[in-house]
Amino acid sequence: MEKTVSFLFSGANFDKNKFASDFSRFKDKKEAGNSVDDSEPEEKIVSVKRRKRKAMVSEDRVGGFNVFKSAKKASVVSERTDLDNDEVSKRKKELNRQIEQDALFRKKHNIHVSGNSVVSPLKKFAELFSRYGCESYLLQNIADLGFQELTPIQRQVIPVLLSVRECFACAPTGSGKTLAFVCPMLMKLKCYFARFC
Repeated sequence: MEKTVSFLFSGANFDKNKFASDFSRFKDKKEAGNSVDDSEPEEKIVSVKRRKRKAMVSEDRVGGFNVFKSAKKASVVSERTDLDNDEVSKRKKELNRQIEQDALFRKKHNIHVSGNSVVSPLKKFAELFSRYGCESYLLQNIADLGFQELTPIQRQVIPVLLSVRECFACAPTGSGKTLAFVCPMLMKLKCYFARFC
């Protein structure tokens, strides 16, 4: 019984002959008492590999110039990247302005959203035609039923569902949730709906 208990708690055996080089390296460190960093040889190996890769990639370059591209093409490419950077910065500014306008509009109508790149809310029913290509007869039917202005939940839910995004909406009874969910369905079924109207 004692042998089995000592056997269970004895741990694993380390074969010093098989791992003699590793064992001697750790033994030398322990005896010296200095903590020498093992990562230096590995970094040298990695840097040599990186140099080889760079040398392989730069074979098409002679004297710092690319053999396959002329200097004129290189300057045109750099001018294009400058123009592209300007266009990108203009688009980012425009996007940030739109996000800020949407945030102010949501705050005004007490709309709370969460998520990434949330779609802009609708300001009026006519935007369904301009932004999403809603059929005019559908908008006319909505107007005939007496809907003149969108409720806050309809302003945000309709564009989210039309952009095929997931939506979890919470609003009080009578706030227009049903129309907010049915309107995108009718727009998606417009080809079937047009046959029956």
